[in-house]
Amino acid sequence: MNPERTNTPEILIVDDNFKNLQILGKILQLEGINVEFAVDGETALNWIKKKKFDLLLLDVMMPGINGFELCSIIKRDLGLKDIPVIFITAKTDTDSIIKGFELGAVDYITKPYIQSELIIRIKTHLEKKRSDERIMHYLKRIEIQNVNINESLDYAANIQNGMLSPSDYNRQYLPEHFILYIPKNILSGDFYWIYGLESKFIIAAMDCTGHGVPGALMSILGISLLNETVLLEKIMRPDLILQNLRNKIISSLGQRGTQRLSDDGMDGIVVNFDKDSSKLEFAGAISPLLYIHKKELQVFKTDRMPIGKLKSSNKFHNTAWTIHSGDIIYLFSDGFQDQFGGPDNKKFTSRRFRDLLYKNHSLLLDDQKRILFDTFTAWKGALEQTDDILVIGIRF
Repeated sequence: MNPERTNTPEILIVDDNFKNLQILGKILQLEGINVEFAVDGETALNWIKKKKFDLLLLDVMMPGINGFELCSIIKRDLGLKDIPVIFITAKTDTDSIIKGFELGAVDYITKPYIQSELIIRIKTHLEKKRSDERIMHYLKRIEIQNVNINESLDYAANIQNGMLSPSDYNRQYLPEHFILYIPKNILSGDFYWIYGLESKFIIAAMDCTGHGVPGALMSILGISLLNETVLLEKIMRPDLILQNLRNKIISSLGQRGTQRLSDDGMDGIVVNFDKDSSKLEFAGAISPLLYIHKKELQVFKTDRMPIGKLKSSNKFHNTAWTIHSGDIIYLFSDGFQDQFGGPDNKKFTSRRFRDLLYKNHSLLLDDQKRILFDTFTAWKGALEQTDDILVIGIRF
């Protein structure tokens, strides 16, 4: 139905007394209401099944199907039960009034009634019905829109996951590893990127501004620009990859000059490992790198400037060292450590996160991933997820 329809209200009056029908019908017609009449329950049912009424006014005492029985029949019928029913009757005892409401009537008016009061009560229920219809109309529209939006988001998530998932060709360049990826919403602002070439592999873990749709758009832009930087322009050194990525994001989002169109950007880290030389080098924007060698945990901090936003013209720094067999590195966004939960509803914290990784670093990486997921789930409990989650572990 059109929620703004201006149709004249339609009321069916059911009463076996013709005089009552005439009086009440005349009152309502003078108020601009269309009225139909039925002298018994069976006639009323026939009317109701072939015409849509906004309100039924029922007498109780009628031959054949009485008013209470008619109301009961209507309320049991899924196609009719939403029609409001008002009893207008000479039965004034408490039991009858209670029974009328128990059967589903919206009001119970006793005879003799006061005309002005009767009109107000009838108009009140007519307006309530119209309001309910408008609400239902908009709720159905919202439901349809939500279905369409969710279908679009699911489709977009498939595209994003397709871009995130490294090919079997690129995966073969990675040593033993895990990737824990838990979007806050259907779409994520965290993303990872992997590229393998000859004896090298490059991996990036990025955390974009925002999450959901805005974050996902940034992540797709980031993936595209990384492909352009590494695959087409052949830039392999992590600091130069970040610098190039930063310049491209600033340009793509119109962040130059005073009239910036967007302040969006990303934090993250890029690692390049050469299997032949066992040399690992990395550069990062805000995000640290954790390194475990012979049971010793080191936290490598990175440059305190984002990729984008034009807040600084400083260059990113490259760090390099030799990797030994059994060494582990962890790349991650800040979603895990910033999650609220636990017994005091506080953040997990970076210290607790590092301790968790160190405590389990000797386990198989698949087991580490499972422990991280279980710990995060238990810590979050019934609370809403705070941010997207990305944790990558690599054992050489």
